[in-house]
Amino acid sequence: MIRKLVQKQLVPHKNSFRQELNKIILSLNLPKYPNKMGNKQFTTDQRLSVVILYFHSHKSLIAFCREFKETKWSNWLELKYEIKKSKSNDWVKSFDLDFLKEVLDKTNSGEKPELLGIDGTGIDTHFKSRYYEKRLKEFGRKPKSNYHKLDIIADMNGKMKIYDFSFLMKQRHDIYVTWKLFKRFKFKNVVIVADKGYFDYGLFKLMKLKNNYLLFPPKNYSGKCRHNNILRRNIKEHYHKLFIYNHSTLIKSNTAISF
Repeated sequence: MIRKLVQKQLVPHKNSFRQELNKIILSLNLPKYPNKMGNKQFTTDQRLSVVILYFHSHKSLIAFCREFKETKWSNWLELKYEIKKSKSNDWVKSFDLDFLKEVLDKTNSGEKPELLGIDGTGIDTHFKSRYYEKRLKEFGRKPKSNYHKLDIIADMNGKMKIYDFSFLMKQRHDIYVTWKLFKRFKFKNVVIVADKGYFDYGLFKLMKLKNNYLLFPPKNYSGKCRHNNILRRNIKEHYHKLFIYNHSTLIKSNTAISF
């Protein structure tokens, strides 16, 4: 008995995915039903929980609905009716990106992160014409790669939690997206790790005004443009002193997992 108590004190208790999901759903204070009139077979909490479980499974919607019957989630969520593909597809469409950002703001309001990372990636649009690309290659022209732009700010210590994101339907430079993300950044005393694509003196100053530090490798312009030597020297010194930049691979792996 004493040994178990000592183990509980030494080893921190890790919440299960079910407990984390219930905690998030209860903190949102959502209305019981999304509609005033019409079908009320499923509550808003049940619909959101099913959508989260679907994305967490990384499976197709048909396979998810087929395997969902065999799990205990139907009892845990107190579902009275069977979940079908058409209903689940409508629920996925009802929770848009604006709602997802509200969820992130509410769940991250009490957090105090110390080390964050920012990274961007391109997501294939799946609307490419193979015949069009083939004809371009025959004429000696390079086909344009169409992709959507996804940038995330995630925790690099612990759970790899996402604190903010930006999803654009067109190609944009990393610095353009980062200005929008950093302007609504609310945390203080945080070190943010980025790669060479985010090198910008304006971003460095913006984070400094918010009592944060943006860490990225210095660029060698070789006299091609004018720059602030004081800021450049400060960036170089901190980049060589801090060993935190070695953890930058974590944010890249988190970006790959997120989509």
